[in-house]
Amino acid sequence: MMIIRPVTQGDHKEILALAQEAGIGMTSLPPDSTVLERKISRSVASIYQRIEVKKDESFLFVMEDSESRKLVGTCGVVSHVGMKHPFYSYKLSTIVQASDEVGVYSLQRVLHMVNDYTGASEIGSLFLLPDYRRDGIGRFLSRCRFLFVAQFPDLFSDVMIAEIRGVQDEEGHSPFYQNLAQHFFQMDFKRADFVNATTGSQFISDLMPKYPIYVNLLDPKAQAVIGRPFNASRPAMKLLEAEGFRHQGYVDVFDAGPTLQVETAQIRTVRESRLEPLAGIKRLSGKPTHMVCNARLEECRIALTTLQQHDKGIFLCEEAAIALNVAKGDEIRFIEL
Repeated sequence: MMIIRPVTQGDHKEILALAQEAGIGMTSLPPDSTVLERKISRSVASIYQRIEVKKDESFLFVMEDSESRKLVGTCGVVSHVGMKHPFYSYKLSTIVQASDEVGVYSLQRVLHMVNDYTGASEIGSLFLLPDYRRDGIGRFLSRCRFLFVAQFPDLFSDVMIAEIRGVQDEEGHSPFYQNLAQHFFQMDFKRADFVNATTGSQFISDLMPKYPIYVNLLDPKAQAVIGRPFNASRPAMKLLEAEGFRHQGYVDVFDAGPTLQVETAQIRTVRESRLEPLAGIKRLSGKPTHMVCNARLEECRIALTTLQQHDKGIFLCEEAAIALNVAKGDEIRFIEL
């Protein structure tokens, strides 16, 4: 059985191994021991509501294979971005330039650096070991965050965003970065991405140009990848689109990958999940059909399991009830996978 739970301090070694497996480009899960230690500590403080600044919660979850007791994946959600450090995006817009005198009318695409998503909630840190990318496990790992948000809506913004990794070549170079940001940062893409992940975004404010960027002045290779996802990120993007996320013209300032957004209340899992009491425990068979979450923040557990619906509530198998630490009468949030 696949169980998802909040990260603990004891997970540091395995989390670092997963981050190293994920590699460069995953800003929200950098392969840096010290940064991951801080990230884990912040998540633990958020779960136990010992966070210093309200709205600065950040929740990191791990997926555990109950048979091997091995951590096989991660995912996360930040309650409100940009509360301590600016959250930068490029907004792609269109301007009209015309001259009656010479008979020219042109539409120009322009990139503006903005902080429009300040205060929005953000999902990230999604990584699953290749051997587990089967049987709907990846879909479960991605969607479990929305079940958590549905159960604890007061912790999150009314807008949710997701940054999708942009196009990179086989060596990990970004055509967009090489033809724009590299001129100002004077470091390669991997280094800049790592600095952003480990020290924050202040250097973006310090070094990036504040004026609009005319797209047609960029190299054609850079123009071609604006708003396009990295091929390996397309499945994750499709999952988010199925939940209601849409691209509204915002892209990442480094690789120009699309930023997706949705009204939190309109996320499919948030909107359609149900909260009912556990009616009892019985033997159930068959493949896992539902995502099931208990209703306790400090002991949050989410399982991929079978269940049976009844007019008095739902029935779970004994293994799932033990994994979720629930007993008859406890409230359970669930939705079909």
